[in-house]
Amino acid sequence: MKNHIPREKTKKINSMPQYLDRPGIAFSFDDSFRIYDWYKYGKGIFEDNNVKVTFNINAFHHFEGKREHTQKEIDMLLELQSKGHEIAHHSFSHKKATEYSNKFGMNGWIENEIESLNKWMKSQRHSKTLEGFKRPVTFAFPHSLFNEQYIKELVPRYFKIVRGHLHNDNLISFNHSGFAPSICLDGYYSVNLFYLKKMMKLAKKTGRNLILTCHSILPKEINWEDYSWGEESKKSGTWRITPETLQEIIDQAKRMGLAFYTTSEISGVATFIDPNFEKYVKVLISNSTANWILIADLCSIKELDLSKKEISNLDGIQYFINLEKITLDSNNLTNFRLLDKLPKLKEIIYNSDLNVNVI
Repeated sequence: MKNHIPREKTKKINSMPQYLDRPGIAFSFDDSFRIYDWYKYGKGIFEDNNVKVTFNINAFHHFEGKREHTQKEIDMLLELQSKGHEIAHHSFSHKKATEYSNKFGMNGWIENEIESLNKWMKSQRHSKTLEGFKRPVTFAFPHSLFNEQYIKELVPRYFKIVRGHLHNDNLISFNHSGFAPSICLDGYYSVNLFYLKKMMKLAKKTGRNLILTCHSILPKEINWEDYSWGEESKKSGTWRITPETLQEIIDQAKRMGLAFYTTSEISGVATFIDPNFEKYVKVLISNSTANWILIADLCSIKELDLSKKEISNLDGIQYFINLEKITLDSNNLTNFRLLDKLPKLKEIIYNSDLNVNVI
């Protein structure tokens, strides 16, 4: 038996997604050995403010014997992804691209630092949900060291955007491809909030976007030495932003009417956790061989029949902002919260024998 649910009987939408219709900012956090800081001090702020950010990861801990991430750390990263945050590429072991390729060649750097992390990410699963990482859309150069040749090698073969540091007016347009500048908020590159406010005003005035690079999220009272990572970690300890400063920037952006995006969203790419869902969408838009599914290609779709597609996760549905009707029969779905992100959805059709509440 099927249920037809008129939209007015579904849960009230708390906040409408705004994709590519107004300028905004993208927080971009580097170095995943800082995952505990991100999770403990950032996750709540982002949830409370409905802010999605980008986390640029490596496969290993910078210290602690250069070990790979533990399963607990992988679970934490995947849980951040499940909340709508982007997990992006920051190279396998955080080597400086220019130095590494001088020793092993460009192909060696790509094989060992780019392709190796892609393979590592593809092989990981959450210990309970069994969800994996999405294919990374964007890349952040370690230490912001690169040249034009690296950009040509990486875009579009591996990524839609590769992020570095300051360049020109530091703003980028929607649907951007190639190099993207950013402003660093911590370490010795850190900018003051007065300058940042001017840049945010310029973004709003010109209709473009601002990427803000950060590293650890830590309260002032946290002593970096307490991590016991030794002398070699001291420099990394200076790259930190306080939760209070982060909240201040978010509040300022809201007052200016700026949106919050992930870097992949600024690039115009829609991402999906479930490969079956992604495969179906590529066929639907006649784009089965392309690298990326563009958000713009999904905005005109008003009806979606996902019946019998063996889909277990609806992540990506939030980009169908003009969707009016969706059919969900015979899938493996247990979470329907993202349907609340669809402002025009009027009808949901699903099997009545589901053991979960769709509304």
